[in-house]
Amino acid sequence: MENSEVSVIEALNQLQSWLNAGEYDKVVQGAQEVLGLEPGNQRALSLLKQAEEKRHPEPALPYDPLTELQVEHAEYAKPEAERTTNEHEAQSEKRKLFLAMLVPAIVVVIVGGSVIWWLANREREDTIANKLTGNLPEDLTYLEGNEQRLDELTTIAETVEAYKVMNGAYPSVSQLDSALVDSAYFEEVPSDPRQGEIDKTGKPFGYIYAVYNGIGGENSVYVLSALFEDSKGFGYAWSKGAPIKNYPDFRNYEEENITFITPDTPERSEGALKEEEDTAVELQEEPSGPKVNPEYQK
Repeated sequence: MENSEVSVIEALNQLQSWLNAGEYDKVVQGAQEVLGLEPGNQRALSLLKQAEEKRHPEPALPYDPLTELQVEHAEYAKPEAERTTNEHEAQSEKRKLFLAMLVPAIVVVIVGGSVIWWLANREREDTIANKLTGNLPEDLTYLEGNEQRLDELTTIAETVEAYKVMNGAYPSVSQLDSALVDSAYFEEVPSDPRQGEIDKTGKPFGYIYAVYNGIGGENSVYVLSALFEDSKGFGYAWSKGAPIKNYPDFRNYEEENITFITPDTPERSEGALKEEEDTAVELQEEPSGPKVNPEYQK
């Protein structure tokens, strides 16, 4: 009996060695023989089962990366969705907060900019108005006088030009009044708005007609002039006809070929004007400074 048990144990040990060596067919055959001797031998049953499984292994499923990804996604799908939702909610809250801060800031900038622009524009308009008001004199009648001078000198020039066409020469000093009155332009002899007055430098206001002999013959050149005044009371000569640089005496009314254009009853005589001019020159030449009683002058 003992020899039989020893033989079974040795057989089982041999089967284990074959199992480890991968000789599964021998293990199956030997285990069946042992079970024939001892049908309930648990070790033989275990070795038989192991040999059968390893001799006929179950086919392995092919590798499917999609399945693996699906498994991973299934594991993380729910947390990721929850995390994404939370992130969207947080971003939405940030946007709302940003807009809540941005809208008032934009309103402040627009309103503030409009107020600043309005104030700056108003200040600029006030500055321009003040400058214009400061540059304009209170009395603008001198502008009206200059307009009258321009219109009348232009018409007188047209009259003497027409006279030359009809008579071959410009009117002489003695012929001028009749030439003006007989024309279609004037019913009476025109005169300067400030006829008989002088400007601040002593120059007389008035229309002055000068006629000269030239290449074209007797009375073939004329200069017609007047003083145009500024806001400060100074007069500046303006002329029609020949260039005044060739006839620098064109306003020297004491010459025989030069005369004032005045009505028959002038307000002041040429002698009175001469006296006023001399007085104005004396006033300009009088030294400035404090005046003292002559008795105290040494």
